[in-house]
Amino acid sequence: MAGFPGERAFCSRVSETLLNWVVLVPDQKREAFFVELGWSRKGRFPQLTMRPSGTRPAEAGSEEEYLCRLGELSRGGDFGWEIEALAADASQDEMLAYIVAQTRPIAADVARDRVVPHVEEALREIVQYGLPFLRKHAQPGAAGDAPQAARP
Repeated sequence: MAGFPGERAFCSRVSETLLNWVVLVPDQKREAFFVELGWSRKGRFPQLTMRPSGTRPAEAGSEEEYLCRLGELSRGGDFGWEIEALAADASQDEMLAYIVAQTRPIAADVARDRVVPHVEEALREIVQYGLPFLRKHAQPGAAGDAPQAARP
């Protein structure tokens, strides 16, 4: 499965061919992460020409394979969780200090204290927005998913 460096994908099999996915995607340029979620009706990780998918979530139900950013569902836009943000109006000295600080190692407990609140917020949004979206659009019998034959 090709993806972004450091990403972690979690799968739930709904039927023989329908798989739901939640993907943690670390930002490669900032101390931040994104969450993508979606499905494949082909029994694999979604193989898309671009990620996230170009189709808006409200129109995605008939897609064979789909991934969107959780922020699109929960906040209406391409949202990621920033662990340490640099102010948009930061001075040159503030930018330099920020860059230097990013290269220094920090203790595991300090890193955990910085990250955990953001992870907890993302998990709440997965439960509140992501799981209902998957239940609505990516279930057996949903548009595009072939019904499964009954087994004796």
